[in-house]
Amino acid sequence: MMTSFKKLLFPIHCLVCLTLASQGIAKANNHDFTIKVAKPTFVLPSFAGPYQEREATIAPEEYETAERLRGLLDSGQKAQVLTELESYFDLELSPAMLSLKAQIYFSLEQFDKAEQTFLNVLSRKPQLVRVHRDLGQLYLIQEKYKLARHHFSEAISLGSNEAMIHGQLGYLNLTLHGPFSAIAAYQKAMTLQPEEVQWQQGLLAALTQAKMYESAQALISELLVKDPNNKDLWLNQAVLAINSDKTNLALVSLEMAIMLGDEDDLNLKTATQLHLQMHSYDRAIALINEHLSQSALDMQLLNEYLTWLEQVDMWQQADTLLSGVESKVKALPKAKQSIFYRHKATIAVKKKDIKAAQGYFRLALEQNANNGDALLSFAQLSMAEKDYINAEIYYTRASVLPEFAKQALLGKAQMYIDMLDYKSAISELQKAYGRYPELHYLPEQMEILKNILRTKQKTNV
Repeated sequence: MMTSFKKLLFPIHCLVCLTLASQGIAKANNHDFTIKVAKPTFVLPSFAGPYQEREATIAPEEYETAERLRGLLDSGQKAQVLTELESYFDLELSPAMLSLKAQIYFSLEQFDKAEQTFLNVLSRKPQLVRVHRDLGQLYLIQEKYKLARHHFSEAISLGSNEAMIHGQLGYLNLTLHGPFSAIAAYQKAMTLQPEEVQWQQGLLAALTQAKMYESAQALISELLVKDPNNKDLWLNQAVLAINSDKTNLALVSLEMAIMLGDEDDLNLKTATQLHLQMHSYDRAIALINEHLSQSALDMQLLNEYLTWLEQVDMWQQADTLLSGVESKVKALPKAKQSIFYRHKATIAVKKKDIKAAQGYFRLALEQNANNGDALLSFAQLSMAEKDYINAEIYYTRASVLPEFAKQALLGKAQMYIDMLDYKSAISELQKAYGRYPELHYLPEQMEILKNILRTKQKTNV
């Protein structure tokens, strides 16, 4: 039988941290829930073509040439137009014709030539809005974000009122300077193009990152009325709900996203975790089975689910889950088999089948001698069965594994206390305190044990 931990002279905690992977994801503040949502993006428009005459004036002597080139461009003969423009020196061309040359370079993806030509135009006429716009777009494609931001900002300061420029400036501000610098730009872009999805996404991302949750929720509510089948909106609402401690809304939003086809691993795991927290166990089990059946057996994923089930004392469901995948375990690498057998042992302990538990623990350690969870659990079982020799062996093995050393040292000290070997217990506590000074309660516990030893010595005298 496992002994009660209430008799401990000092607290020993075995904590399991439920943390999901976070790369490219939105993470709710002060929570362990992670939801993967679409990042704010923008779609670069296809190159817009010839200059607009309001931005540059063609020299009178170029009218005939410009009309002929316009005809060639209309028929898609960019290379022929470029050949003719390249026959002139740049100084011979007006800013308008030189801009056209740069634009054709851009459309043909000759980016270095396009950049140099745009800069030549701006050296002559720095107020040309369209050139700043196109150069900013060129730098954006090349991921030269600071330069792109400069030219979009210049275009706006010179009077541009294009939604694309405001939206791209919002994206760059969000990327380079944080959410507050992006909100106004995205709002302006939405004012000009209220139905454009990329501006909606960008503003939503900026409001969320700025922790303006009420404003973000108001925007999402409005967008969901217009597009209730957009799973990304539901996922964003789930993130906001978690950040606002509205667990029910978060769960409903995640379920809507799943119903609409979202199959992201992180989102399915978070939905499962929320269901377990809300005690909707049947749905949690259904999601676990659905997730595990999607691909080959993923032991890391299975391990997370089993850990969660064990934390809420759903031992029977965990056992059923293990039985359902047991036939696939032999094909796994030994380290992953070890995880499986450790869970089998844990469930056997819960069923009070000590012999079976010991067998499974041995199997786990045969497959992976450095399975720290198995070493600690086997040591605790051995200590509960008063098999102190084996408990000491397993605690000692676990203590050399950095991730498990703290629990191993504390567990070993508790074992010595149970054995009334206070001197050895003090030694282990000193090791633990030396390595983990944050365990501020240990000096007091060591002093208690030293007092016990002194009392015993006086009694013996």
